Amino acid sequence: MRDFRDAKAMAQTLRGSLSAKSINIAHSESLELVSKMFGIADWNTLSALIKGGSQRASVSSDPPINKTARRLFAIPMRDLVPFPGATYPLFTGRPKTLQALSHASKQQREIAIVAQRIASVDDPTLDEVYHIGALAGIRDLVRLPDGTVKALVQIHRRVAIKDFSNESEGYSAIVEDVDEGAITEAPELIRMAVARFVSYAERRNIAIPQILLPPGGVRDPNVIADTVSKFTSDPGWVADILANCLKLPIEDKQELLATFDPVSRLEAVSELIND
Repeated sequence: MRDFRDAKAMAQTLRGSLSAKSINIAHSESLELVSKMFGIADWNTLSALIKGGSQRASVSSDPPINKTARRLFAIPMRDLVPFPGATYPLFTGRPKTLQALSHASKQQREIAIVAQRIASVDDPTLDEVYHIGALAGIRDLVRLPDGTVKALVQIHRRVAIKDFSNESEGYSAIVEDVDEGAITEAPELIRMAVARFVSYAERRNIAIPQILLPPGGVRDPNVIADTVSKFTSDPGWVADILANCLKLPIEDKQELLATFDPVSRLEAVSELIND
């Protein structure tokens, strides 16, 4: 008989059953539904209980925070969840976003990037953005003839968004560093997840990141998986590289960004690839 430790498998079964009836829900929604079946308020709390191994464990749904709060200029994104290690070209025309980019670039400072909960909101506040985002460096900033700006940003690391303001000089956020803990080696998990991803990418015509490809551009899933597992032992780094490429709803990608444990994050990516 299944218990609360089987929640992820139950969520996948529930999602598949509903899909067969032409009812499509996001992976994150299925996890929330299963959590409520067990009488738990949300998936974050149930996930902590699973890791603790007991429903009686004392848990917190808050991320592990390194108390180094500071205010930085910020960018709210309508359709992008920023994963560490990725480089994105951003095209923007919102005045407060342009101001934030300009100020951060002139001061040679990092900028906070956070996904919006509702893409249609033009001027989001704290309640209208997700509370886990990322810090990025601005590598290039080009003003285009139509008044918009193209910015090339390199994502550095996750942060917790403690406040978000749309002030006259541009968007800004109070951020705190997130401690993801020590790297836990997981070579077999890395090998399995990468092999699944390569097959997934081929089926969906997704470009495989160059950093994963072995010399000569070999595209065999097992060869690529073996190569990646040899040059890195960091499951969190692999999870972020793969998650950035997946074709998923924003809320599913945000759930991956907010999964701090590296092994759990790669396990979640592998499950989504296998859907």
